[in-house]
Amino acid sequence: MAWRSPMSAKEALIFDVNEGMSVSEAAEEHGVARSCAYKWVSRYERYGWAGLEELSRRPELSPARTCQELVEELLKLKKKHPAFGPAKLGPMLNERHGERVMAVSTGGQILARHGLVSKRRPRHRSAGRIEHSPYEIAGAADSMTADYKGQFRMGNGALCYPLTVADPFSRYVLAIEAMESTHMLPARAAFERVFREYGVPRQLITDNGTPFCSACSLGGLTQLSRWWIELGIIPIRIQPGRPDQNGIHERMHRTLKDWIRRNERSSLRAQQRSFDAFRAEFNHVRPHQSLGQKPPATAFRPYRPLGAGSSSIAYDTNMDVRRVNANGEIKWKGHPIFLSEVLIGANVGLLPIGESLWSISFGPVRIGYLDERNRAALNRRPRTEDDQ
Repeated sequence: MAWRSPMSAKEALIFDVNEGMSVSEAAEEHGVARSCAYKWVSRYERYGWAGLEELSRRPELSPARTCQELVEELLKLKKKHPAFGPAKLGPMLNERHGERVMAVSTGGQILARHGLVSKRRPRHRSAGRIEHSPYEIAGAADSMTADYKGQFRMGNGALCYPLTVADPFSRYVLAIEAMESTHMLPARAAFERVFREYGVPRQLITDNGTPFCSACSLGGLTQLSRWWIELGIIPIRIQPGRPDQNGIHERMHRTLKDWIRRNERSSLRAQQRSFDAFRAEFNHVRPHQSLGQKPPATAFRPYRPLGAGSSSIAYDTNMDVRRVNANGEIKWKGHPIFLSEVLIGANVGLLPIGESLWSISFGPVRIGYLDERNRAALNRRPRTEDDQ
């Protein structure tokens, strides 16, 4: 049976307590403060599962709330000047009354409640999306998780960036590499060592940070994630700001953080020896409640060997296959379309999915869309009249 991760941290903690685990043990297992765990349990005992919902912080009384007459006056102004926003309508309203009766922020909130303003798109570039269904960890030898534990200063003042790779099914830590940075080349060398020793997973779960993801590339692809796909690995990215979606890995990081605090070292070489000692204890000695109080080594199974199966990328016959040239472009109906420099030399597959719209895939992974009308590659599917 496939293992899923739809349960929230609160629900998982309550489930363990209902199964006989003490509140203190459950708090430790799920990485929350005991006071927080006791609060969740108290709410559950009083209100059931509904008690775990976030409570509204809205006050029962709002003495400073804008009166209805001003609200209606603002809405009439908006109807008369539909192109004006709160930054213009607010001062106009204040001028009518001869005093400051409404702040711009208040006007914006009122207009938003009535659906009369649209939010501006963020100016920063967001990472492209590799599209995939909600992921599953389908038993042993299926998935790997990876992350950089927060950098810290060693005894000599230099920074250490620990790259961690683990098996979420068995909790087995496959690698902790003491790195000088998060650069791609040393990360690739570390993953190659992991793949040669333990095998290659079906999918690899990370966050959206470097070198796993890039905001400047179609689909967020990096040279590292391109290599993974060429090895037959599906890159899975958790949602930004949701480390709980990689909760097993984050829990291991908490234990590692405590180890680092107790075992300070003064060089990368010494730090690596310390990490190796941590792995040995964590994998072969430390019992885990989720494994029936057995260490991870008892549940670990090797992955498929590196090089097993075809690493070449093939496409269905119904796809239009194009090669990415040295400029990161493909030719499309006589016009160059820029995709990504990461894909130079690779073949991509294009599949028609709508009028003048094509999906772009790199191997089995959809990385973007080709908007034929605007001759542009997009990270997200453009909205059409049918979407309204």
